[in-house]
Amino acid sequence: MAKKAELYSEAERLYVQEHLGQADIAERLGVAERTVRYWANEGNWSERRGSFVEATSKTSEKLYKLVQTLTDKAIESVENGEVPSQSQLFFISKMAPLLLKLQSYEESSAPQKQDEVDKEKAATRFEDVMQEMQKTLMQLGLG
Repeated sequence: MAKKAELYSEAERLYVQEHLGQADIAERLGVAERTVRYWANEGNWSERRGSFVEATSKTSEKLYKLVQTLTDKAIESVENGEVPSQSQLFFISKMAPLLLKLQSYEESSAPQKQDEVDKEKAATRFEDVMQEMQKTLMQLGLG
């Protein structure tokens, strides 16, 4: 029974968080596709996947906004002849590569029927944040 619980948990994680299909999960875990389909229906995985995508999206929007705000403050400091705080610069420099990974993850996990306009808006917002971060890092000699 412990093996079933372990396989079930891993199958659920692969479906909800990694967005693998039922056939891929079955192949990876060495169980029948019918079993994975039963588990998915029983556990309401489709709804859980949707909730996971929504929560991830909201988190990334907040993160983009935070990085944008800190970047704006750092640019304002530089323009006023001041040195931005080390904690702001550290956060910005660490977030730049992570935001790229996050964008890649969001693109790969976005629901297939998502409107193309929404994708373009998200990409534009991300590019704006990345450009501001890069500009600030260059101004500070960190880029």
